[in-house]
Amino acid sequence: MVYPLNELKAGETAEVVWIICEPYMAEHLKILGFISNELVTCVLKGRADSMSAYLIRGRLIGLRASNAKEVLVRAAKL
Repeated sequence: MVYPLNELKAGETAEVVWIICEPYMAEHLKILGFISNELVTCVLKGRADSMSAYLIRGRLIGLRASNAKEVLVRAAKL
């Protein structure tokens, strides 16, 4: 099942499947490490429609909920 990144709970890990946004934002997210098959962990969950922190490629990245909704993920095979 594929779902938006913003639905991850703190401590959960998922695998990036697809980015569905404008090209300029998709490129920015890819530079940050949000590419297909990459594992991402929600480290800190913000309130609804606020920022959350994600660990990807050894970096801690803060994303607004609106941007996290544009990254589709699926359950990670650990």
